[in-house]
Amino acid sequence: MTRILLLSMILLFLNCSKKQEIEKNTPYIISQKTHKVIYGDTILSPPPIPGWLVYGTDTFIINSDSTAYYFQNKEIGFICGTPNADTIPYFSNLQSRDLIVISNKNIYDFIKLNYSNDFRNATFIASQSDTINSKFFFDLYKSLKKFERDRDFVCIRRTTQEEDTVIYYKRNNKYYNSTDIKWDKTRIKFPEHLEFVKEKNKTKPQRENLN
Repeated sequence: MTRILLLSMILLFLNCSKKQEIEKNTPYIISQKTHKVIYGDTILSPPPIPGWLVYGTDTFIINSDSTAYYFQNKEIGFICGTPNADTIPYFSNLQSRDLIVISNKNIYDFIKLNYSNDFRNATFIASQSDTINSKFFFDLYKSLKKFERDRDFVCIRRTTQEEDTVIYYKRNNKYYNSTDIKWDKTRIKFPEHLEFVKEKNKTKPQRENLN
């Protein structure tokens, strides 16, 4: 009788643990305005992001269940509420070599080494799909929250046209040059002073190893 009771208690404990894990890992749907609790935090959809702030200081792009692309930007200054700000992402001149592949096996240590204490950290988690349900996402979010300070913030969004394009060229080990891309100008904004100049009869450099 004692053994049966003990077995029942173990099974009950395992079922409760499994249920809690499922609740923690509820898929995050970017297009929804409200989100369920993730690791004890209620996640609210961010307001429209100004085009110049889309990449923040650090960006993680979910690649698979266990990996992501990461790239870093310069520090950002004071952020003022601008409800009428242009939300079309600015061209950032992102290159294939800027995307570093990282694993969730060492994500905590990676953030610990790269998280800055000298300025405000604006971290963006991006996804090419509207629904995020990868282990990397939950491990990343949990680790970021441990290092978040007063004015830091973490924002979750869809990938930009520029990110999607660069990722495509990187995954397929193709030579990438932003001047060769037919950009959808409704989804990306170029600085007024920026001019794409194509030199005729210019030989392209040899393809670099992007892996």
